[in-house]
Amino acid sequence: MVAVVRNGWTREGARQVLLAVGAGVLYGSWAAFANQAGGAAVALRAALTQMLLSMAATLMLELVLERLFRLGRTPRRGFWLSWLGSSMLAATALVTGHVLVGTPHVATTIAPSLMVGTAFCYLYACGMLARRGRGHPSLAA
Repeated sequence: MVAVVRNGWTREGARQVLLAVGAGVLYGSWAAFANQAGGAAVALRAALTQMLLSMAATLMLELVLERLFRLGRTPRRGFWLSWLGSSMLAATALVTGHVLVGTPHVATTIAPSLMVGTAFCYLYACGMLARRGRGHPSLAA
């Protein structure tokens, strides 16, 4: 049963948005720090880009992981596809976004987000593999 908090929001939905905002602020702040040598405008542009990309990734990553897992013909293939596929998709989005806006220190800017995101993808894929091994119905092919 899903508890509705108010105005149609569920506790789970509110939690996801709060996590996304937190990730955006955290990694956006890092992006500003990593690019401060370029001046305030450069640091702000990098921070806003990283904030938006981090928020989007936080909100969408779980869905992408689960979809890619189901595309694998076996649970093991689903594990590898979901872990590596979602990690590569996130990395590509981060690099592309920062290159498009002209962030000077792309690797330094995205490193923390990419490390945490890749670890999350791995652990989430491990969890799906373990649940699938126990015949969990939500991961049926």
